[in-house]
Amino acid sequence: MPAASRAYQQTLDQHRRQVIVDAARRVFEESGLEGASIRAIAQMAGCTTGAIYPHFPSKEELFAVVLGGSLSAIAREAARAMSSTAAPAKALRRGTLAIYKYYDTHPSDLALALAVFNGDRKAKLGRALDESLKRQFEALLDMLAEQVSKLARKPFRPMVRIEATALVTYLVGLLVLKHGGRIDTIGNSAPVLLAHYTKNMVARLTGAS
Repeated sequence: MPAASRAYQQTLDQHRRQVIVDAARRVFEESGLEGASIRAIAQMAGCTTGAIYPHFPSKEELFAVVLGGSLSAIAREAARAMSSTAAPAKALRRGTLAIYKYYDTHPSDLALALAVFNGDRKAKLGRALDESLKRQFEALLDMLAEQVSKLARKPFRPMVRIEATALVTYLVGLLVLKHGGRIDTIGNSAPVLLAHYTKNMVARLTGAS
């Protein structure tokens, strides 16, 4: 096959693949992983199920691609925010806020993440896909943990990881409350509460009064 024809075919395949991924995202948003099917995704994409299988052997593979793309986008936003300063405290605050803002403006991404982490992920996705997504999430935690380590008077790796995980857990909890329409019950806005938590975390880590 001539080089021009191969390039055209690759471009066409990439376009078809993206159409399928976009359709899968919409189906997963509406039905979740358990309720989705390859047939429903094909209908949303305007193609046959046979057109999907050469690209994605299962709906679980598609789900991992959708969620993995979301995690990659979040990591890029957090890295960009943290790279704008050399001060660990500012980097931690900016990185945390970047994660919050991404999920706040993409609530469906948060819903997808929470859906797969609700229950036995390995049973839902299989070991390989689960491990791949887990590595992506851990890489995001590592970005925050690096700043925590720089701030801590006595950086102990297990403690550093716990602090980073607790920060993300608090952040996600605020988002769930906000998008569930329940943030008013705690009498403040989610960004203010997140800033307060992060400020106190930095003070505790550095030993500041």
